[in-house]
Amino acid sequence: MTRAAVTAVLLTVVVAGCTPQDGTDGAADPAVARGEAIYQASCMGCHGGAAGGTISDIPPRHNAEGHTWHHADCDLLDIIADGLPDRPGLPEGAPTMPPFGTALDTDDRQAVLEFIKTWWTDEQRESQQRTTEQICDLGR
Repeated sequence: MTRAAVTAVLLTVVVAGCTPQDGTDGAADPAVARGEAIYQASCMGCHGGAAGGTISDIPPRHNAEGHTWHHADCDLLDIIADGLPDRPGLPEGAPTMPPFGTALDTDDRQAVLEFIKTWWTDEQRESQQRTTEQICDLGR
């Protein structure tokens, strides 16, 4: 194999490894890029990144291994704004989610959610969209 061919193969592998799981370039959307920056600064420390974790992690992972995609947009946006206090069923000493409603405006919270969705599979996004339509569009 020629040096140029090896370089092309390596470049293809590197680029493929840096794209979202669904194969789209989510960063092309300015809201997703803004959401990524906010997530890195405000969420990554507790919730982790695009890989790893399990559905039962506390705090939950927001990637395809977690359960965030089981919840409707309106509920997720409320959780970001209002936080989640200690509640029954959590192990003793489990961390709780602080509210970000004063630190992040509505557009910022939506941008974070759009960024998180880039980590989900197509099937997860479709299921979550149906949940959102059923719950949020009915005015809860």
